Amino acid sequence: MTQLFDIPYLITTYGYLGIFIIVFLESGIFFALPGDSLLFTAGLFASIFSLQIYFLIPLIFFATFLGGLAGYEIGANLERLKRYSIFRKILKEEYVARTHEFFDRHGKFTIILSRFVPIVRTFVPIVAGVAQMPYKLFVKYSLVSSILWSTIVTLSGYFLGQIFPHIKDYMSIVILLIVVISTLPIVFEAMRKQKKDL
Repeated sequence: MTQLFDIPYLITTYGYLGIFIIVFLESGIFFALPGDSLLFTAGLFASIFSLQIYFLIPLIFFATFLGGLAGYEIGANLERLKRYSIFRKILKEEYVARTHEFFDRHGKFTIILSRFVPIVRTFVPIVAGVAQMPYKLFVKYSLVSSILWSTIVTLSGYFLGQIFPHIKDYMSIVILLIVVISTLPIVFEAMRKQKKDL
């Protein structure tokens, strides 16, 4: 299980296929997987190792977009799927409820904003399906968010590797920083909610 979070190991062992599967699952089905840190590290690897950036970004885009569509379908059929124990474990009520709040506050732009927020990005497509958001509208915003996330995060890692080629020697520190930065929106949201409740 710990190898799931050893991102350099994942990339070097499973390559493009591993990246595709993890991004697909994390984009609308299963939240307990690396997201931003995987994309950033993959971009970094493309600049200093053998991954091809021109193949990597479209691959991540399609994985993200298709994962979102899968999440929407899960949400649209949630009541039926809850009969299966695996979906009851994955689709925890607290996460769905939290995402519902996020959705209510930001409306359609939630599809775009949530792509940059861990956990929330997994559940937003599901909540969009539960809320019966018009499919064409969901697809439109999901396309935009998938392009932005796959391009911005992956290219950030790529260009950092280009500017600082010796960064590969500090990979664990860089990954830790990306994890911390990517969780900041959740921390700020929790603090905002705590202030509101006081």
